[in-house]
Amino acid sequence: MIREQGSELEVAVIRPHGRSLWALPKGHVDPGETPEQTATREVWEETGLTATLMAPLGEIRYVYQFRGQRIFKRVHFFLFRYQSGVLGDIRHTGHRVEVDEAKWVPLARAAALLGYKGEKAIAARAARMLLRAGTSLPEAPPSGGSPEGSGDD
Repeated sequence: MIREQGSELEVAVIRPHGRSLWALPKGHVDPGETPEQTATREVWEETGLTATLMAPLGEIRYVYQFRGQRIFKRVHFFLFRYQSGVLGDIRHTGHRVEVDEAKWVPLARAAALLGYKGEKAIAARAARMLLRAGTSLPEAPPSGGSPEGSGDD
């Protein structure tokens, strides 16, 4: 999630519940969702912001251990343009607490701040993509999705 603040581009980052590191919003794909719909929903759930999808940034894959089992994870990342909302306003009814803190940071510092190697690479890719586009955010394509999910409810 990117916004222009004066002449600087900023990215919204989160500190997941119970963690001391900073990360990008992400989550599980719900049944019937596309990765784009999941990303839109997760940005809203974890930051309180609505956003317009601009472009795919790629995916990362990793393996971790949970309760003695190897878990294979694949995460799709997308570049979003901030639309509305107050960062950190994440008191959604019925949602468990997933985020302890959210903040805007300069895009130029995001890769150094993020705690996961794959997310550092994604932030650097977004910075390169935006640098090639010029100093201001390019116009986003029209979006038809709602932040709460696929809109097929």
